[in-house]
Amino acid sequence: MQRRHFLRRASLAAAAGFVPHRLFGEAKTLPGRATPAIVGRCDELYAPDLHALVLRAVDAARSAGASYADAHITWTRTQSPGWTEGERRAIGVRALVNGYWGFFASTVWSPDEAARLARGAVAQATAHGRGRTRAAELGPRATIANGEWIMPVKYDPFDIPVAEKLDVMNAFTDYASSYQVGIGTQADMAFLREQRISATSDDASWSQTTYQTQAGFSVTYRDEYHAHLGAGAAGADGLGLSGRGWEMISESGLIDMIPQLIADAEASRYRTVVDVGRYDMIFSADAMATILDRTLGAATELDRALGYEANAGGTSFLDEPLQRLGTPAIENPLITVTANRSVPHGLATVKWDNEGIMPDDFTIIQNGVLVDYQTTREQAAWLAPYYQRIGKPVRSHGCAGAESAMMIPMQHAPNLALEPGALETSFEELVASIDNGIAVLSLDMSMDQQGLNGLAMGTMREIKKGKLGRYVDNGAIVFRAPEFWKSVQALGGKHTFQWSAASRSKGEPSQRTSHSVGAVPARIKQVSLIDPQRKA
Repeated sequence: MQRRHFLRRASLAAAAGFVPHRLFGEAKTLPGRATPAIVGRCDELYAPDLHALVLRAVDAARSAGASYADAHITWTRTQSPGWTEGERRAIGVRALVNGYWGFFASTVWSPDEAARLARGAVAQATAHGRGRTRAAELGPRATIANGEWIMPVKYDPFDIPVAEKLDVMNAFTDYASSYQVGIGTQADMAFLREQRISATSDDASWSQTTYQTQAGFSVTYRDEYHAHLGAGAAGADGLGLSGRGWEMISESGLIDMIPQLIADAEASRYRTVVDVGRYDMIFSADAMATILDRTLGAATELDRALGYEANAGGTSFLDEPLQRLGTPAIENPLITVTANRSVPHGLATVKWDNEGIMPDDFTIIQNGVLVDYQTTREQAAWLAPYYQRIGKPVRSHGCAGAESAMMIPMQHAPNLALEPGALETSFEELVASIDNGIAVLSLDMSMDQQGLNGLAMGTMREIKKGKLGRYVDNGAIVFRAPEFWKSVQALGGKHTFQWSAASRSKGEPSQRTSHSVGAVPARIKQVSLIDPQRKA
């Protein structure tokens, strides 16, 4: 049976009050549908003439006087079923002349254009230098000969018909709406596939393909007999932005989630306004991931720490890197933060970065001590005195990236992770440890220029005698990053660890890339809670 036919039948059955146990149960066994570990390759993008195009750009830059150059071609497809579908093509060339960078890009793929962009990048770099020479030492070079990597997914989402995707959304709506009176739904999906061909003047060349899949399925609940409570809402977990294919949705067990979603939506209508003050709080893994990303994650980007992003993404409270490295910047031995570009399904996961470096897994904070920053080839040399002092090789961590070939490669965030606690403590056990407090389930944050002071609102619940109570209306927390991390009293165990999606804008013009952030729940003592809507 074709899956889309199965879904149409399921939609009709839902309207009649009957739905199979798992709406997506046939995803792995469809006749005629291959399920290889790696799929999704566009022959046009991987054609030899496009490899020749980036090599031509690099050669032209070297001939024009660049000491180093790299060139990239990207072909990005996006799709939101029922809304939009698009395609973006670009080629960009970056050149280094006397220690200064230049960059040119366009949407035209041709040999003449590649050479023109290369000459333009060299001319721009030369103009930046104005006859001066700047020290720009690049770390160890890449050694890739025609490398190829495709992010492992089971189903390339662009191989799935749009009609089938719409069927999934309709089936969710049909079943949830027929479950009981007063249920509303929202369903959407978004897919991205970026295919990239790259080359550097270090005789490195490679191609790689990455995927992003995101879905939003939520329900709202209204009860006309208790209209004074207002509407409640709840969204399905596990469907946030991820480096997966169609299987993230098709194997989610989405239909099985609906009864709990409705129960959560109904419970969220019972809300209270709590007194402002300081409370012991339990932060969910998702909330901790948000704070990790916006504080320690942003603060340890080396260009921010040195002030190069002051007019764009901001600066860092962990400035003066050579003075801070090796010191207890967080002053809490519970806190260890690592970084990688290798975790399966990570949004920053790649085989090679934009400079052809194979990224390594590294530690940023070790038991509260700042031990490293996020680096590219050039940035690694800025920390050479520290690396030499501790006997560590001077090499890039592989954090060079760009939103597309239209944007200049620069340092972007890798996947970040807050390491679990030593004990297998659950979120529920952390909640049970508090008699009167607040549980923070999700957050939407804003930070100041340094990433030092934060204001965060989101989904919160009371904790009364060790149990979750009513949802909190208009609650917001205010904090200073160093004090927040110093106040962590306990962390969840390994089984509570989960990944969340994050993104950050950098540079001028601004470019945004995505990465994954992993965390565990945590108990934080005496966090300030305010009501920003309360009148004096």
